[in-house]
Amino acid sequence: MKRILCYGDSNTWGTDDKTHNRLDEKTRFTKLLQKKLGKNFEVIEEGLRSRTLAIDDIKPPKGNRNGASYFAQSVYTHDPLDYIVIMLGTNDLKNRFNKDAKMCANDLEEFYISFVKNTLSKVLVNTPQIIIVAPSLIKDIDQDFAGAEEKSKFFNEEYSKVATKNNCIFIDNSILEAGIDGVHLTIESHKKLADKLASIIK
Repeated sequence: MKRILCYGDSNTWGTDDKTHNRLDEKTRFTKLLQKKLGKNFEVIEEGLRSRTLAIDDIKPPKGNRNGASYFAQSVYTHDPLDYIVIMLGTNDLKNRFNKDAKMCANDLEEFYISFVKNTLSKVLVNTPQIIIVAPSLIKDIDQDFAGAEEKSKFFNEEYSKVATKNNCIFIDNSILEAGIDGVHLTIESHKKLADKLASIIK
């Protein structure tokens, strides 16, 4: 059986752009991917709302949203893995963090890609193939994301550089669209992402 870990933020968790409730199992991309791949694959959901790449964002009593601080435990918990799908960076563009797409790409390389290949791989059953998904363009609707729309235009460029450099599979955000809240993926985007991932993994 092939095993796939989907590691991300609220868009991996499946936040509905209209209600902010969780999309059901017939709608969110992780469950759609499982259905498309079939019984010889296991898709593991690891989406945390407000997760960042590598920024401490502590929200009591919910804990720290720093994705880098939990990544190793998550991968090691679900070892062995064949693929890790990483879609992170949206929350890092909140104006209070003062980050841009290039800085996000650097964090992605240091705390995730290089860490898996150079450090974590030494204790894993096998080294999984990493799939990088560029987050969707953000719309300047929410005040927390003021100015993020322009910054998010560089996700594809910066993430593709890192993916190519490290021999990762890269999916650009041309198939993704944020919904009415400007941040969370539309239902159609979940479907398109599941289709794209399934075609790559198969």
